Amino acid sequence: MAVAGKRHDEVVTEDSAIDWARSDYDPYGRTKKFSEHMVQQLLPDVPTTIFRPAIVMGDSRRPETSQFDMVQAFDVLSRFPVLPLRPDDRIDIVPANYVGSAIVTIHQKNAPAHRIYHLSSGRASQSYREITDSLSAAGGWRRPTYLPSLSNPFAATVDRLAGRKGSVGHGASLLKVFWPYLEWNTVFDNSRIVSEMGEAPAKFSSYAYPLLKFSRENKFRYPSRPWPGEASTPLVARSSRA
Repeated sequence: MAVAGKRHDEVVTEDSAIDWARSDYDPYGRTKKFSEHMVQQLLPDVPTTIFRPAIVMGDSRRPETSQFDMVQAFDVLSRFPVLPLRPDDRIDIVPANYVGSAIVTIHQKNAPAHRIYHLSSGRASQSYREITDSLSAAGGWRRPTYLPSLSNPFAATVDRLAGRKGSVGHGASLLKVFWPYLEWNTVFDNSRIVSEMGEAPAKFSSYAYPLLKFSRENKFRYPSRPWPGEASTPLVARSSRA
């Protein structure tokens, strides 16, 4: 969704997402926009499909995940007793399993109805209040207080802390990257993909707590295990002769 540039309080459709008159949020977003532009200019006769995922976080079917950057940023915010956000703003989060299923479904169609799809929660995106109320109920902790007037001071503090080393600097650097997305109150219309899939993505609140609990318990690392016998069976380099 980074192609959309700087937006506030909007519902963005596929055909209105790229607006060259708008400022880009950062160079990352600019590369996405120019990539789409080059596809249109250099491959006009080649059938292409462009997928624009929103914030992809977790899997609605299970708590396990192997992608932790956004989860860590979310974890930092979930620990704050005061949040510098507007409680009724929405954030567009979509589970990875829906994104994967959508891409497979569209690729298997003989003639997709559209060339560009937003893989998002769209107008059904939940507000911060809905998400934090759900987490508080599941986790048994207090609901945060919302003070949107602290948004600018908070962003400035995060920017300063991002240069530090250690866990504080790491957490701040994650928030610095994602902060603009958190305060945009912008969602991306998903009616195209919902029509083709026949179903909408699961709400973030339905799996947010198990995802956060798994991530915290495993220190934001996937608990991978070696294949049976891997530790005791050395790799042997072999050469072949003609």
